[in-house]
Amino acid sequence: MLFQNKKQTTVSLKNETVFLCLFFNVLLSYNNIKKARNVYKIFTTKVCLINFKQPYMKAIGNSNFEKKKHFSYYIITILFLFSFKVSAQNDTIFFDKDWKESNKIKASYYRIKPLKIKTKDAVGYKIKNIDSLFTITDYYLKNNKIQFQGYSQDYYGDYLVGEAKWYGENENTIAVREFNYKENCCEPKFKFPEWPIFYLNYSIADKSILTTGLEFCLECRDKNKLFFGAGYGITNSYNGKYYGLPDIHLSYNTENFLFVKAGSSSKNAYVVSGLTLLNSIDLGFGYSFPYNKEKIPTYQGFTTSITFRISKNKNVYTDLKIM
Repeated sequence: MLFQNKKQTTVSLKNETVFLCLFFNVLLSYNNIKKARNVYKIFTTKVCLINFKQPYMKAIGNSNFEKKKHFSYYIITILFLFSFKVSAQNDTIFFDKDWKESNKIKASYYRIKPLKIKTKDAVGYKIKNIDSLFTITDYYLKNNKIQFQGYSQDYYGDYLVGEAKWYGENENTIAVREFNYKENCCEPKFKFPEWPIFYLNYSIADKSILTTGLEFCLECRDKNKLFFGAGYGITNSYNGKYYGLPDIHLSYNTENFLFVKAGSSSKNAYVVSGLTLLNSIDLGFGYSFPYNKEKIPTYQGFTTSITFRISKNKNVYTDLKIM
């Protein structure tokens, strides 16, 4: 816009100059030199004013433009800092001392919002049915030092994958654990278990039975486990006599510390459910149905049981979640 005004002013000035020169010639032709001189003075004064006005107005325009420019930069900077602060707050998750989500005032730890990354880039190998993982990074709130670093299948960091590290408040490494799923890549859905599980079960109804045998983990790669067991039990005394009972059963143990179990012997069938401690100990309550109430041994009524499992297969046991 400044360039166009300058051009228009120059054209106008040229037109006035031509007109005044013609007028001088007319006046001089009539020998009116005095009038010509007066007109010339007026013309030169007008030209000076125009030449002075142009840079002055341009300077004022430039000054206003610079002020507006600086003001715009100031507003943009404030908006950027405000949006950055809001974004940083939304990208931070706070936890209290018990690792329950809370606000910043009550928090002892905080986590940067987990981002997704390709599984192979995170742990160095592919995992079947897992295309990406979440990066989990936790910090101590009081000194902003790192507290945990690892990868997880889920957003909340409950199911860790690959190498996980825990740090003290002085950034010293206090624990390292490898959650290795490499063997799970491209395996068939069913694979005969490599290591059997030794189990010992004690149950009480109208009589007590002590049973021992072997279990096989049919779904050990999953978080929920399915056990198939076969064993042999001995009842307590029936007038000085002891009876042996074969046992087969299925037990479904979940990651939420619950289980349900159904089984049978040659004399009875039973159903039991209850709590499991990492699949190493099951505490259950249920009911036993005798096949024949008139022939001993009869094992009937409400029953309680406790089962112990021992195995070299680490996948048998549920991982303890540590945050």
